[in-house]
Amino acid sequence: MNQKRIALYAILLSLMTGGIILCTVRWKAWFGNPEEPVWQQDTGVYRFRTFAEDSLPTFQVHYEQRGRQTVPVWYDTATPDSLVFVLLGDVHNGIDSLQWEMIYQRHPQVDFYAQLGDFIERGYFYYAQQLVSELEGTPFEALPVVTTPGNHEYRKGIVRRLPPLWYELFPQPKNGPKRFIGTTYFVDFPQLRLIAIDTNGLQRISDFTQVNTWVSQAIQDAGERFVVVMMHHPVYSSAKGRQNIPVYITFRRILQQTDLVFTGHDHTYARRLPFVGTNSAKKFYRAKESDKNEVVCSEKQLYELVTLYRDTLTVETREINTGERIDYFQL
Repeated sequence: MNQKRIALYAILLSLMTGGIILCTVRWKAWFGNPEEPVWQQDTGVYRFRTFAEDSLPTFQVHYEQRGRQTVPVWYDTATPDSLVFVLLGDVHNGIDSLQWEMIYQRHPQVDFYAQLGDFIERGYFYYAQQLVSELEGTPFEALPVVTTPGNHEYRKGIVRRLPPLWYELFPQPKNGPKRFIGTTYFVDFPQLRLIAIDTNGLQRISDFTQVNTWVSQAIQDAGERFVVVMMHHPVYSSAKGRQNIPVYITFRRILQQTDLVFTGHDHTYARRLPFVGTNSAKKFYRAKESDKNEVVCSEKQLYELVTLYRDTLTVETREINTGERIDYFQL
């Protein structure tokens, strides 16, 4: 047997061994949890309340001209001068019913909640049912949710795909760019435009161009409103070795025009206005040191309370279990 054949066999053996190891490590990630679902029947998928509905309790909707579009604007009927929402980073099915209750007990004035992707551990029915079970019976079950998918909701492969289950769970407004209907969109309130960007769906150069153009127009058409963006991948990563270069190149300049940008993915907390990275999961990374970050926090399960009262926007970052205030600022 000559040396070339030996080298070829060695390469093939290495590839096979690597493939077996990779499949072993990633089996759950690719094929989901093998345990039985929380409920056996997998028909009639539960739908969360969203601002894609025609009407919502405690809100009135008016249709107004914004730039080139006629859009619904949601007015809080109980407190028209204010708007309050809870914002969550990555969750990964990591907030139980008791924790949801504790958050609401601290802030019973919450109008809706927002989530930055990786709400569920994987894009499979088991985890969706687990999320419904965790929220069931809590006040958050009845509140509208604004969310965009993260990398854990997407099915992995040569081409990443978001399963139909996600769209069924979270039927969001369909005012976004063509290839991102329901995952990249905006919701308007009298003093606020909340923009959600699906960063994990950006897979082709044309995707980045299309979404960048759409975001630019959405910011421009917001008028005098506060503009708050929520997206999964950060523009400036706060954890070592996790910088997403295409997201950085695409959004670094354009998002400087906004008032706030909330991001997840890094499982740490870092404030570098207008960018705020946060984490609500029980999975933690350590924040890397940077002179540009005004506040950093590692190894805590957090949420943000965002309050808009007339022309002032206030953000409090708190620890989920204790309510301890980690950060506070106003715009």
